[in-house]
Amino acid sequence: MNIFNRLTFFLVFICIFSFISCGWFYREDGEKDSKLTFFDTPKKDTLPYFRGRDLESFWTNKNQKPSDARKVDPFTFKNQLNENISESHFKDKVTIVSFFFAKCHGLCPNIIRNLKFVQSEISKFKNIQIVSYSVTPDLDTPTELKKFAEEKGIQSNYWNLITGDREEIFKIARNTFQADTNTTNKDVTRDFVHSEQVFLIDKDLYFRGIYNGNRSESIKTMLADIKILTDESVVAK
Repeated sequence: MNIFNRLTFFLVFICIFSFISCGWFYREDGEKDSKLTFFDTPKKDTLPYFRGRDLESFWTNKNQKPSDARKVDPFTFKNQLNENISESHFKDKVTIVSFFFAKCHGLCPNIIRNLKFVQSEISKFKNIQIVSYSVTPDLDTPTELKKFAEEKGIQSNYWNLITGDREEIFKIARNTFQADTNTTNKDVTRDFVHSEQVFLIDKDLYFRGIYNGNRSESIKTMLADIKILTDESVVAK
């Protein structure tokens, strides 16, 4: 065997040994990597719950309420009609949550257009609503939000635009929804960059879905999931 052949054989041997040592040949399909800290298998026709700071998704048996799942925290803010809106308005309804501001020219216009499509769809059903929190509440007063709603064709019986104390809104946006994407130069009372995520909340205030509000395909997935969630509510009665 010449030197070239020996070298080739040696390299092949090292590669095979490395694969075996890493367990590549011995891991069966579906076996969980030991480095993963959490993994759950989706259940058909059932939406997940979410928990932890990273909003890990997990499934339970139908009609089983988890004790450690993420829920909407208490709040009281004003809507575009200057009415008080609190977490109690989520009770017994399916709620779609987003973040925006009226003067936004980036993500917001497309997300608002996608949610207007959702508004037209949910108008066919009962007990489904949209709630959008302003991340510039000092500028987005109830009067300004009412003007914005009229300009955009937002109907108050289906869609609440929320404003209030800046610090309190930032707190629920960051602590409840992890909706702040600003990771540098953060002043907790001023700097906020809202994500494009849209959240699906069930009638018991649990998180049940997270979607990209900027993508129409993701919005269509959310509408299909809303059907699953409403069917789940009917069965639970």
